[in-house]
This record gives sequence, structure tokens and C-alpha cells, in this order.
Amino acid sequence: MEYWNNYLSGIRLKKGKVKDRDKDDSRNDYEDDYSRLIFSPSVRRLQDKAQVFPLDSSDFVRTRLTHSLEVSTLGRSIGISVEQKLIEAFKLDEQHRGKISSLLAVAGLIHDLGNPPYGHYGEEAIQSFFKTWIGEQKNIFLTEDEKEDFYNFEGNAQTLRILTKLHTLKHNYGFDLSVASMASIIKYPRSSKEGNKDKSEREKLGLGVSYKKFGYLQAEKERFEQIKEYTNIGDSRHPVSFLLEAADDIAYSAADIEDGCKKGVLNYETILEILRSNLNLDIPEESALFNKFTDTYKEPYNKEEALDSAVTQFRIEAQGFMVKSVVETFVEKHDEIISGEFDKELLKISKAKNVRNAFEKMSEIIFENNSIIKNELAGGMVIKGLLELFADAVISEDYLDSKTKNGKLYKIISNNYRFVLENTPHRLNAKKDGPSDYDKLLLVTDFICGMTDNYALDLYKQLKGINI
Repeated sequence: MEYWNNYLSGIRLKKGKVKDRDKDDSRNDYEDDYSRLIFSPSVRRLQDKAQVFPLDSSDFVRTRLTHSLEVSTLGRSIGISVEQKLIEAFKLDEQHRGKISSLLAVAGLIHDLGNPPYGHYGEEAIQSFFKTWIGEQKNIFLTEDEKEDFYNFEGNAQTLRILTKLHTLKHNYGFDLSVASMASIIKYPRSSKEGNKDKSEREKLGLGVSYKKFGYLQAEKERFEQIKEYTNIGDSRHPVSFLLEAADDIAYSAADIEDGCKKGVLNYETILEILRSNLNLDIPEESALFNKFTDTYKEPYNKEEALDSAVTQFRIEAQGFMVKSVVETFVEKHDEIISGEFDKELLKISKAKNVRNAFEKMSEIIFENNSIIKNELAGGMVIKGLLELFADAVISEDYLDSKTKNGKLYKIISNNYRFVLENTPHRLNAKKDGPSDYDKLLLVTDFICGMTDNYALDLYKQLKGINI
């Protein structure tokens, strides 16, 4: 049970120790972390970032904020059940009751904090821009590792940067969360060169899911190493990150079909066919889910109400089944997870894997919808246009001269991000005095990722002279 003492460490990097708590404060370290986060502008901005439908004016479909709150809630539920089973199996000390569930509530709230505007397409737009732009520059200096950070730009790594550095001007430790909270959201504890292996490459090399993407930028390497040291996770994922990944998958896979139906992208016949093709109706739990969907649809509603009701009831039952399956699988694989031998997605090897596959098929249909594609393309143009302006500006010789175009663009960038750049110790690879090219470009991605969908669009229109 000693390993959980490290995994649940409340140490904070600013002082290298557990926070001294007032005698009247009965919260655990992660409940404290949650309170710090819930009032922050970084969390509030998620209300205007797309989950599935970019730039959508509907008040029904989910945003990154509502999605994150759902992941947080599911995570807490999963954590409560896992704690109970581990305590009963003498694998978790009673003193830690409430900590895994609180830790998952924090992780769920912040797991998407670093995502740029327009969802995953926004990430792809940033990656695509830098793969071309960096190669065209003759007067910038970046190490190969630094180039990879931009070529493979990743919201997960940006989340760690926000948490550890970008939040406040009071000190340079961001939110100064407990190391366990930060470790739990690092689903890919790899650098940009180590990670980013596609499925075929991972299978060929015998690598697990933690190599799928990457989890920290070179700028945060030192703090990542400190988090590893204090939580003693070695080169493996933090055990709670497996549960976070599952809570995230359960939340968005089940919720996507509600949003898809509301937007008219999915209908009863399509869902019915996908369920028939992917569920094993000889398995009682899967047969019950299928019948719940078809029986509810037959209840006396009009066609639209019947579909809404059937999908909602199916979503509720399916989420319950997936949560139960994930808890069982985590407890079953606990010793392998602790030893670092396990590196797979819990949901995809659980009893609910067929349900997860069915949702995945539905999501593929949703993301092929023309309205989503058009808005994603528009969002990509916005991000590319902003990157062109600001990347060119910050690497120019006159970016500090407020009388020049480049100087004016630099001044537009938020004060707190400029403060971080201007107070970052100069790197050894800088060609001259002042911030390195790497840190200047991070300033640009910090600024872009901090934008909401509509702010990015409005700023782009203003700077291009479309709207004055």
C-alpha cells in the first residue's frame, strides 16, 4: 500500500512540501486544488470552446466546459467505487479514502484546459502551420526537440504548461497544485520526440497507449521531472490517469450521440443499425441496453421526442455499464498498473468494449457532417491567420518597438503571457541577449490556446480589416 502514499502526494512545487493547512480546514489536498481551479479564468474560458460543434450558437450542445464538468463528475463516481474496492482488498489504506475520487474530480475539470480554439482541428491547424513556417525561416534557432514541440503541438502538454506556469503573476508556479493533481492529467508521460507514435508503429515497437501523444513541452521538462520524482511514477502513467482517460471516453462517447441527434446528424435508423452491428445481443448487459433504446423509442411521443428520450435513456444506462466495467477492470489490473506493466485503455479491454465501439462508430458519422467540417475549416483558417501575424511579429528585430506593426502586435498579446516570456531565464540556445526563439514562439501558442472560439474569430476579423 506504500506506493499510494507517493501517488497521492500533496507536495507542491513552489515550496517542495505539503501545504500547511489551517486547523479549521478539513479539505484534502485535491479538494483544495479544485477550489483554486473552479474560480479561474482558464476554466471559465472553456464555456466558449467547442467540444464537437465549433462556433455553434445552440444552448443545448456541449462545450468544453460542460464536457469537463461531466468528466469530473464521472471521475469522482469512478474514484469512490475504486477506493472502496481497493480498501476492501487491503491495497489502499483507509486514510486515503476520498482522495482518489477528489483527485479525479480535479483531473476531469482540467484535462482539456490547454486545448486551442476549435477542438482537435485547432491542434492540427497549429501543427500544420509550424511544419511549413519553421522550414521557411532562415534566422531562427530551435533545437530538434523544440521543433518537435511545435510540429506535434498538443493540448495535453499545453495543459501542464498552464497549470505550472501561466496562471498568475504572483509567482512562476501557475496554480501551484499538488503534484498528484498534475501527474494525473499527464496521460502521455513522454516528450514530443518520444511520443506521437501511431497505432501501427506502437504495435511494431511493442509500445502502449502512453506513447500515442506527448505530455510536456521542453520548457516544462524540469517540472515534469519533479512531478515524476515526488509521485514516484517512474516512466509510467500515474494510475489515476487510466481512470481519467476512461471517464473522458465515457463522457464524450455517450454524450456525442445526444448532441448529434439534437443537431439532426443522427437518426433512429442509423443508431439502431450501429447498435445491431456492434453489440453482442447474447450478452445480457448489451441486450438490455439495446432493448432500452428500442423500447423507449416506442413510447407514445412524437418522432423527435421519441428519439430524444430513447437516446437519453440509452446514454444513462450505457454510462452506468461503462463506469461499472472500468472499475472492475482497474481493480483486476491494479497490480500490473502499479508495476508499470499495464499500458492500455481500460475501457477498450473492459466488458463494455462493444458499447464503446458502437459509440465510436456514431462519432465517426457526426464528425463527417458538413456543418462541422465547414466550421472546422473556417476555424483552421482563423488560427493559421493569427499564427502568421504573431509568429512573424515576435521573431522580428523590432517586436519591442511599439511604433512598428510588429511591436503593436506584440502589445496585443495578453500581459500575463508577456510577463512569463519577459521573466523566463534566457536559454543557452538563444543567439543573442533576450528570450530565445523557442520561448517567443511559445508565447504565441500560449496566446492562441488561451483564446475562446469567438474571441479568436473576432480578433482575426479585426486584424484582417473584415470587422472594424
